[in-house]
Amino acid sequence: MVFKATAWNNGHFHPSGAGYGIKISFENRNNFFNRDWQTVILHLKDYNNPIEVNVAKSSFWSRKCGELISQDIGLWLQLNNSALWPRNQPLRVKISVLKDREFNVELI
Repeated sequence: MVFKATAWNNGHFHPSGAGYGIKISFENRNNFFNRDWQTVILHLKDYNNPIEVNVAKSSFWSRKCGELISQDIGLWLQLNNSALWPRNQPLRVKISVLKDREFNVELI
């Protein structure tokens, strides 16, 4: 199973990678994520190691948010020269489901 999502930023560039994430649509969140999970594992293409991201927070499950937020996502975007984009034109990513709680992520 494969779905698309977009890069997310809180509005500020941080060299540390803070303030970045991946915005999951509500439909994809409900289809591919489980409220019983505490975390998910993301395999970011060409990044050193898989990362673990918290999904056991009300903001991820709200109608307003739905972002997987991690400093490592910001660092990964920076490594790919993709941490900045024009306003309202976020980068797109392809997410492949590997198994429960585990996903491959790559830039499109």
